[in-house]
Amino acid sequence: MRGRTTRSAEGPRIGRPAIDLRVVPLEPEPQARASSRHKIWEIQGGLQCSIIGTCLSHEDLVAIGRKAGVRPREGARAYEVHSYFVQQVGKDSKVARTVQKVLDQRHAGIIRRVQGARDEACLTRLWEEEFDGGRVAGAYWAFMSAAHVPSALGTRIFGDVHMLSHVLGRVTHQNASRASELQARLDDLEAKLLRQAERHRQVVIERDAVRAQLSETARSSAPSVALPGSRERRPDQPPARRERALTVARERARAAERMIVDLQRQLERLRWQQRMRAASIMPACPGAEVCDETVRTSIARRILYIGGRSGAIENLRRVASRMGAELVHHDGGEEHALVRIDGMIEGCDAVVCPIDCVSHSACLRAKVLCRKFAKPFLPLRSAGATSFERAVMSLTARAG
Repeated sequence: MRGRTTRSAEGPRIGRPAIDLRVVPLEPEPQARASSRHKIWEIQGGLQCSIIGTCLSHEDLVAIGRKAGVRPREGARAYEVHSYFVQQVGKDSKVARTVQKVLDQRHAGIIRRVQGARDEACLTRLWEEEFDGGRVAGAYWAFMSAAHVPSALGTRIFGDVHMLSHVLGRVTHQNASRASELQARLDDLEAKLLRQAERHRQVVIERDAVRAQLSETARSSAPSVALPGSRERRPDQPPARRERALTVARERARAAERMIVDLQRQLERLRWQQRMRAASIMPACPGAEVCDETVRTSIARRILYIGGRSGAIENLRRVASRMGAELVHHDGGEEHALVRIDGMIEGCDAVVCPIDCVSHSACLRAKVLCRKFAKPFLPLRSAGATSFERAVMSLTARAG
């Protein structure tokens, strides 16, 4: 019959396409991706030491120890506490899990950014951005604990942090030496101030004694009725000599007072320098505070001085150096071109301009540029060293 097909005894109908009844195995569902981050005890290469030293301060370690139920022994040095934690985080322990939790919570933001950067170029740019910005602690933990960071980039990051610890250690020793010198000078000035105060007290006592003697002599030498046969009472010293003694005593008192004022100023300046040095000293082990804080100063490090008298510039430089600043000079247009002021202001922290010894055009140009670059501009009434010193001190007070 037309249209019908014959059935084969052992096969499908002739003329109809065969149906493949073989079971095609489904591709297995991908297993849950392995964790994209390592636990601190899983990190290879002995990096736990640098992680603990870079990302946690000594105070952080003590606080973590309290959470984990451990306490450093009495008198334990910071290095011993550091070594203990390095040993503990090298294995799965309560201390290691507490450290992991603290670091993950503290640096959650940068961890998400590292996890979102999947190619090496993006990871490299992210590290350079964080390192240049001084945010080393969080970035170092995020990169070292990330499983997808290439080994070459990890080696570079470790090298950057390793060299950073050397630089910080060198700066710390230099600042500590300078602080020791300042402390010695401070002690000497305090002792000198005490001696001068005692000397001033003695001068005041002598002056008061001379005044009392003069008063007594004046009272005793008052006119009186002379009795017959009586002798006129003469003072022990001539009036001219007593006046000279009183004048000398007054001069000595005033000189002592001026010296005490000068010593107090020097003492205050040294105390201020010591506080600035102490604030800039970083711990030998670059902890979280060091990594989170860029190098900041509370004083104007470079001061541009426009105008003034050329013969007094070296003295002003010494004054600035004594107060921890560097003086850069522009003569206001006598020999230096005014256009140079633009670049010099960009490289300085503040501008000082004595209005009695500078051209009007140079002063106005500096004022406009300081407003443009948001930098302090201090016009001085005179070109003397005292006015300049007060200006630097006002910059310090404004920054603090």
